[in-house]
Amino acid sequence: MCGIAGIIAKDSDTLGNDLISMLKELIHRGKDSTGIAVYEQRDHACLRVSLRDSRYQNELEQIIEKYAKIVNKKVYQGKGVFTFLESAIDIAADDIAKLNWEIDTHPHLCVHSIGRKIKVYKDEGSAEELREKHSIDMKRATHGIGHVRLATESIEDINFAHPFVSYIFPELAIVHNGQFTNYFNLRRKLENLGVRFKTNNDSEMAAHFLAYHMKEKGMSLEEALWLGLDTFDGVFTLLVSTPEHVGAVRDRLGIKPLLYYEQDGSLALFGSEQICLTSIVYDVYATEMDPGDVKVWHV
Repeated sequence: MCGIAGIIAKDSDTLGNDLISMLKELIHRGKDSTGIAVYEQRDHACLRVSLRDSRYQNELEQIIEKYAKIVNKKVYQGKGVFTFLESAIDIAADDIAKLNWEIDTHPHLCVHSIGRKIKVYKDEGSAEELREKHSIDMKRATHGIGHVRLATESIEDINFAHPFVSYIFPELAIVHNGQFTNYFNLRRKLENLGVRFKTNNDSEMAAHFLAYHMKEKGMSLEEALWLGLDTFDGVFTLLVSTPEHVGAVRDRLGIKPLLYYEQDGSLALFGSEQICLTSIVYDVYATEMDPGDVKVWHV
């Protein structure tokens, strides 16, 4: 099934934990993995990478040092077999995508996020377990999206978990509820354009599709989402974030829900069910997004 959530709340120092609280209310939709992508104001770019084994740390740091200076780092064990490295890095803007690409070339490393604002946390288990294993300490955060996953692939691997990012546009993230029935056709088309995939998850295809059309074709997020609505087959709802926007698209069948609530221009909440919004605003009365619609909010 899966569930998605999101929040816009400018200059919040509790946004990461607020997202966790929202996702806790969606645990019945999946607890194979949980993840959040949060955007904050900070002085350095931040890199988060999963390692299948801690012995690959030296190789990872050698790759990083080709493009960036490691300002500080922490390495720790997640809930399952994966080790995580999180580091502030001093890097030129033009080198962010290059570093993302080279790390993902390594078969035992996977970029979960890299950028001047974005930070992605994802791991096995529930939202509460994500908070217990990872230090989710956001300062001056502005917005974020989150996901609880019921795995439908044969493999359970946190690199297949949401949120997904794309090396083409490293600070774009997506969470997805549903499935794309034309995934393989669209993947082949993107691969023919030179796009490289890290996983076999259909949600990664959507991230690369949107990133490609925004970066290579000059589309806005709204234009790319409308194109996605016309291109993707299946039943799906996507919540998409960039440093400046949160956007949503719901397929024309409208089987996968998305609700939203706005308060005085200072707060916006998104979720698969109203119950996850009530953890932030108790007396919320949300609006359900129409089938076959696209909406974009500016942060």
